[in-house]
Amino acid sequence: MTEEQRAQQRHEITEFRFALVAELVNPYLSPSQVSELIRMKSLAEHQIPYLGTRKLSEACIRKWMYAYKIHGKAGLEPKLRSDSGACRSLSAAQQAILITALEARPHLNATTVLAELRREGKITKEISSSSLSRLVCASGLKREQRLQASEEQKQLKFEFFAPLECVQADCMYTIAVPDGKGARRKAILLAFLDDATRRILYTHFAFSERSIDFEAGLKRILAAHGRIGRAYVDNGSNFVSSQTQRIIDSLGLLLIHSKPHTPRGRGKIVMRTHRKFYPVLSR
Repeated sequence: MTEEQRAQQRHEITEFRFALVAELVNPYLSPSQVSELIRMKSLAEHQIPYLGTRKLSEACIRKWMYAYKIHGKAGLEPKLRSDSGACRSLSAAQQAILITALEARPHLNATTVLAELRREGKITKEISSSSLSRLVCASGLKREQRLQASEEQKQLKFEFFAPLECVQADCMYTIAVPDGKGARRKAILLAFLDDATRRILYTHFAFSERSIDFEAGLKRILAAHGRIGRAYVDNGSNFVSSQTQRIIDSLGLLLIHSKPHTPRGRGKIVMRTHRKFYPVLSR
């Protein structure tokens, strides 16, 4: 559970308690009337947030009433445990071992990681599934979160510092313009970006995505600069032809395709071309 979810849960519980005791602090009620109201509330069933339908004892209702009289709504907030999110079954050192192992093995769930650590003798104490779940959630190390963090780290590692060490290429659909026959068609911008300097090396407009345009772009860059370390592209039709691959191989270049459905890896070229060309095209 995230901190935002915990805050929402505390808010809903506080509001329920407030609705229950608000009328009991009416200064015009006599003590006997207050007692009668408390008795009637204790006999009724209440829909308690996160607990379901239950009855409450007179002592519980009276305790909340006094808490509200003394501290206001703040007195009705559920108390946080001092060890919230902690795992009392494991020592601090063993918790650190478990957390480190979870971060190092994002593809495994917490139960599997714990079992491996027990086999290796790094953790010897028993721990219930509920305690393990609390520790994992409090540490922000649920499997989905660890996988996402691992993927983001991989994206960050795809960073080059020398000019032309990596050239990114991508296509962007722009505005509709008349073609040679007068029909309006979407113009497609093919752009090449130097990863290290963010410099746009070559651009070309066309009405279709063709591998020959990609090859022409590589040729122009090589003619102007002499070398390219690698080309980073998506899996579009103009980047995956066998002819293109043969040309790349003959030039001794490395062609890298980004993982499908992960546009973050091409964020640099998308943002750069959009900022440079789209204001002009939309005029």
